[in-house]
This record gives sequence, structure tokens and C-alpha cells, in this order.
Amino acid sequence: MPAHKSLCGQAITRHKYKNMLKYASTHTNNPMSTPSKQHNFFRNSSGTIALGLLMLLTIAGISSAVFPAQASIRPVEVASVSVDRTISMDALSSAIQQRKELLKRRAILSLRTASGSPVVGTWGVMLSDHPSWLEYATAGDGHVFVSISTARIEETLRATPLSELPGAHPCAVTSTFTDKQGVNRVTTDCTAGSGYSYDVHELAEAMTNALSSGTIRADFFVRETPPTVVTASGQTLTLLASGRSTFKGSGAGRKANVRKGLNERLNNVWVPAETTFSFNAVLGSSISTAAGWQMALTIFNGKDLIAAPGGGICQVSTTLYRAALLAGFPIVKQKNHSLYVTYYEAHGVGQDATVFPGQQDFQFQNDTGNPLLIQSFTEGDEATVNIYGIPDGRETVITGPYFASTAPEDLLVNGRKMKKNEIVWVRTVKKGLSAAPEQELRVARYQAIPKSLAKKWEVTTVRNRPGEAVASAGGEDLVAGR
Repeated sequence: MPAHKSLCGQAITRHKYKNMLKYASTHTNNPMSTPSKQHNFFRNSSGTIALGLLMLLTIAGISSAVFPAQASIRPVEVASVSVDRTISMDALSSAIQQRKELLKRRAILSLRTASGSPVVGTWGVMLSDHPSWLEYATAGDGHVFVSISTARIEETLRATPLSELPGAHPCAVTSTFTDKQGVNRVTTDCTAGSGYSYDVHELAEAMTNALSSGTIRADFFVRETPPTVVTASGQTLTLLASGRSTFKGSGAGRKANVRKGLNERLNNVWVPAETTFSFNAVLGSSISTAAGWQMALTIFNGKDLIAAPGGGICQVSTTLYRAALLAGFPIVKQKNHSLYVTYYEAHGVGQDATVFPGQQDFQFQNDTGNPLLIQSFTEGDEATVNIYGIPDGRETVITGPYFASTAPEDLLVNGRKMKKNEIVWVRTVKKGLSAAPEQELRVARYQAIPKSLAKKWEVTTVRNRPGEAVASAGGEDLVAGR
């Protein structure tokens, strides 16, 4: 009967080899059992002996066809079971220690769409839950190396995609109607939401790097899949732009008014092609406690804070203004608040729109040639307004915020330099590849602004071109969240 050369330099007959397999598969799952006499050529604890045997056979390249199914170490499949190299007990002991230390590691990947953006999901791993991710290799001098296999992590991700990452969910229009104020509205079966996808190999590689380096937390960038809305006629509307604001820190009455304005008045408003949207028309003329609005502070006479029904409604118009601004629509009417309001600082400092029925309105024109749908909602204390439509090739670039201390020399407001109480954004809209770009300054002028704003907010540039394909590497490797 032919013999296999032992990794310890001792001949192993096929009969003894089978006994080793039987012993290894039995004792890896029972490390406290006592080895039988026929295996006393390894003088160590039974758990280490069993693990050592499995590791020896794995490193040797014994075919998985004869390897015990119970084994936690995954063998390397090779054509031959012959082994010509010798591994010392010291090398084996070192490999076992490497494996032990690696299995203690854990890592959490924070899934984001860009650096500094909100976390949209997390993927946490305890390597001890995935021992099959480890692989073993030997050097010419007989040393054994244990490492984490990207390929095996990739196999796991393909078999079980991340459930922590939401997929896009489209929305369908179920009916259309005109309300008492003459506003066109629709009903939908849901609020459309974005989804996210990732490259399997890139994600597996990121987890490998984190676990291998001992990094507990790291970022991984995923790709956002924009939401869509399907009309009753079967037409698909794409997300053209999104506006955000936060009302964290507001009183209970103000928070209730913001949610009422977003959920009951602005959500699912239909804007026909070539018409001008009016926020006050959507809001309705009855802003009273009888209509469900709560008392909250409101600015009167440009400087007085007085409690009144509907205080906080400007949070809704401000969030919509930011979406219309990014979409590149002509702004027909808009005025910022006379007092600087800290609630409007996040997501667009200096981009706010005050409204008051019968006096101040916010209006924009739908010049896309197709209808628009507005959906609005809250998540916690975050307000979001999404505008859906048919992309017409326009591109919008918004740069800012500029303050008097940070504005370039050639940035002039009505032919003069900026004032200390002003915040400026520069918007450039290009309607198609052959169209000439149209540039305008969006100037917010307050009674006063905090001096710290110029240091707190750096100048950034946001580009928006609805309908443009998201660049991605490895097309077929892109997996959507679910």
C-alpha cells in the first residue's frame, strides 16, 4: 500500500491517513476530548492536534472530495494528494497561533455615497463567524502563512447579498384630481425612495483590508440608484433634484407644522408643463388652529418673533426652494428671511425662502415641457423634497456659499462688493449641450449673520444633470441592495 509523506517527515499509510481524517473531524468540534494512543505521536492537547491535522491536510492540498464535511478549515483542491515538502511542528504551531489571532478580529464598514455623506447602511463582520475565509500557504523554507481570502468573501457576498443596504423602490401614480384650491394633485401607492448598489469585488476587498489590518471601522462608498415614479399612462418620471433641511431643535408646535406642510400640503402635487408653481396656492388660505395648524414662533415686521398658527411653514418652502434651485428651474418669486434662522443653515446656508399668505410667495416655473411631480416627507427631524420629471438635458452647477470675507474679487452684487450681511450662491444652468450657459447670483441678505459662518462653511460646487448614467466599474459585478 503506497504511503503519503507526512508533513512532519513521517510516513503515513493510507490506513493511518484515514484514521487521521476520522480523528480530526471528530476532535475539531470537541476540543476537550482525549486523543487515543494511536495518535500520541503529536504531544499536545487534543483540540490543537485535531486543528493541526486539519491544517496540515489543508496546507498539503488534500482533495476536498475526501476531506470531512464537518471540518471548519476549507482545503485546497488539487489534482494530486502527494506532498513533497516538510513542515516543522514550530511552523504548524505558528500557523495555529496566526489563525487564532485572526479569528479574534472584527470590522464594520460604514456604507456611504461619498466622503462625509450620511451612512446609508453598515456591514459588520466577526471573522470567527467565517473561518472559511482563511486560507493557508507555505513558503519554500516550510513556514506557514495564514491570510484572509478576498475570493472567499466575494463568494459569500454573491451567495448572500447585503440585506443592510436598501434597494430602490419605484412608486406608481394611482389617480389624479384637483383639490378645493384648484391645485392639481395625485395619489400614489408609496413614496419613491432611492436604493444603493455596490461592486462585489470592491466590497470584498475593502473587508479583507479592514480585517487584515485590524481596522475596526472604515468607510466604503456605494452607488445611489435614483427613485422613479410611473404615471397612470405608463410614463416614467426620473428624480430631477432633491432639497433637504433639518428642523432639529424646533419646538413641538413648529415640528408639527413642518410635518403637516410636507405631508398634507406639498406631497404629491402635480405641476403641469409650462406652468408656474405657487407655494401659497398649495398651502391654501386657511392657516389657523381650526385647520390643524399649531402655534409656533413667526417673524413679524422683519424683526419680531410672535407665536402664530403655522409657524415653521417656511421650513417647507425653503426645502422646496433648494430642490427647485438644483433642478435649474427659473425662480419667479423668492425672498429670504430678514432674520438669520439657524434651522436653515444645514444643507444650504443662505438658501431659504420665506412665505406668508397674501404677502410673500415662493414661485418657480416648470419650463421642462413635461409635467412635474413633487413628493415630500420627513425622516426624524430631516425634511426632504423630491421633484420628478422628464430629463431635458439641462445641467445645473451651484457654487457657494460666498461671504464678504471669502468672495473672489470679481464677484460683484449689483456692481459692488458683497456686504457683511450677505450670503451668495452662483448658479449656472445649461439647457442642453448646444445651449449657452445662463449664470445668476442668488443673494440672501439678512439684518446680520454670525461671523463664524465664513469659517464654518467652505465654498463647494454641486453639479446636477438628471438622467445621467452613474459611472461604475465592473458592470455585471454591481449588486443592488435589497
